[in-house]
Amino acid sequence: MATEGRRPLAGPRDGQTWATPTTPAIKDILGEIDRGRLALPDFQRSFVWDPADTQKLLVSIIARYPAGTLLFWEQDDNQIRARAFEGYEVEMKKNPALVLDGQQRLTAIIQALAGEGLHLFYADLKKLEIAHREGSEELDASRLDDVIVYREVKARTKAKRPPADRREEAEQDLFPLSLVGGDEIEDWVDEIENIDIYADKKAERKRVQKLIKEYLRPIREYRFPVVELPGSTPLDAVCRIFETLNRTGIKLTVFELLTARFWPAGIDLRGAWEKAKKKHPILIEYKIDPYSLLQAVTLNSTRAKWRKTSAVSRPTASAQRSDVLELGPAEFNQYWPEVVSGAAKALTMLRTDCGVLSPKWLPYSMLVVPLAAAWPLVEEQSGANVAAAKAKLRRFFWCSVFMRNYDQGGNSQAGRDFVDIEGWLTGEGAPPEAVADFVVPSETLDTAKVNLQALYKGVIALTLSAGARDFHTGSQIVSESLQKDSIDAHHVFPKAFLQEFGAKDAPSELILNRALIDSTTNQRLGRTGPSKYFEVIEESLGQEQLTTILDSQLLPSDDSSGLFANDYDKFLSERKKLVVEQIVRVTS
Repeated sequence: MATEGRRPLAGPRDGQTWATPTTPAIKDILGEIDRGRLALPDFQRSFVWDPADTQKLLVSIIARYPAGTLLFWEQDDNQIRARAFEGYEVEMKKNPALVLDGQQRLTAIIQALAGEGLHLFYADLKKLEIAHREGSEELDASRLDDVIVYREVKARTKAKRPPADRREEAEQDLFPLSLVGGDEIEDWVDEIENIDIYADKKAERKRVQKLIKEYLRPIREYRFPVVELPGSTPLDAVCRIFETLNRTGIKLTVFELLTARFWPAGIDLRGAWEKAKKKHPILIEYKIDPYSLLQAVTLNSTRAKWRKTSAVSRPTASAQRSDVLELGPAEFNQYWPEVVSGAAKALTMLRTDCGVLSPKWLPYSMLVVPLAAAWPLVEEQSGANVAAAKAKLRRFFWCSVFMRNYDQGGNSQAGRDFVDIEGWLTGEGAPPEAVADFVVPSETLDTAKVNLQALYKGVIALTLSAGARDFHTGSQIVSESLQKDSIDAHHVFPKAFLQEFGAKDAPSELILNRALIDSTTNQRLGRTGPSKYFEVIEESLGQEQLTTILDSQLLPSDDSSGLFANDYDKFLSERKKLVVEQIVRVTS
């Protein structure tokens, strides 16, 4: 459907979904922009082109080379928040068509032809004349590179600043492109002719008029191929089209698209996100993407829609992108506040009760989505039931991590889990599949390396939840000490030690060979076996303190353990037993 009061630059044929291409002239496109009938979607990035990029585009236009196609999107009913082009502030009409592809090129042309922006553009008439082929309207392409020049408005040196007046323009033989297509051209020619620097003023006037007529005025007549999508084009299709067109540039996120789409309904999504971060700093600390919160909102909204259908099929909820894109303003307003609060409280639980002391040790960020969506169900409980509900969510977290349920298909998994969690917490259904079907990953741990990131992070979080203590100070590791004391997961048996003492083929990158070790201790370990260094710790802190630290880190502490005998295979077997026991404890 065409925008009200605007003749579309391209319209769909009868029976076709997509618009047919047309080739409007630059002057026609600029006219649509000037009348407020063509604008930018709010999710578009700002104008970022370097003046050299604009220079190259203008050279291509003057040479009449192809400069790419443009893609516009009609708006049926103010679907997306629109904004004006930079340097072209106009009052926008209702439902302006939006530029999906071509913003940088059109903005460059607008600013160059309007004399706006940080740089002013000129045609070097002398070089244009050199590129001109006598007896032909064509230009010598090999001589075009320097035909368009630009000057920096606020340059400190005179050579880089724009000409100060018509005399300087005449002396430098520069024609301002801001005059192209306007009535001021003849005035400019008159002023130039009257400057006393030409031996033959009439010849000069004839020369300038010829160059302007043949090569500069036609800039506004240059035609871009344009395809205009109808307003009925699905948002998901628009999102994917935009991403395809911008693979090397900025990606269009669902958050940005919904930000623009919600604006006409009076919802400032960016503002809502900023308020959420200010109220709940933990969202920033754990680098939560606002899209995750929109997914949690969508889990609630799609679940509510299922209830309204009185369906007899299995309850459903969705965190798929296509469903997020279908979110309405009313649904956002209804669920956003509780989801934001739920995400903050879920993260707090993971940090205080599950050992996820920093975002680095969060096994799956996607797990925050069903937890945030389900948290209001915890809030509905009272008394001891609140603690019981939180215990269930912790168990769900650990089972999901060690079953590695979110390695693939996280969106679908979140939908299924949210429905099951709801029934589980209310006592109306069975536990989520990760809980119901849980199997300790005993065999997996035998060979699991740190590249299994979720499992690796899960084991470290498990260690922290067990009250892991620092080897250097003996104090329990907390969020602050992780950063302050540079505590990270390092090898227990150093790789260099294993190679030096005949265990070159031993898999040093196993998860079981990692423990939380401060930088000072890690440097002292160096190439030595763990037995030698732990003897040093024992001398410093005492046997009881060393045993406490090893136990807290789920490391074997018995004198006969492989840790003190530098027996790697024995150590791995002993460590696995301790880790498995803790996994059983948190998942039962």
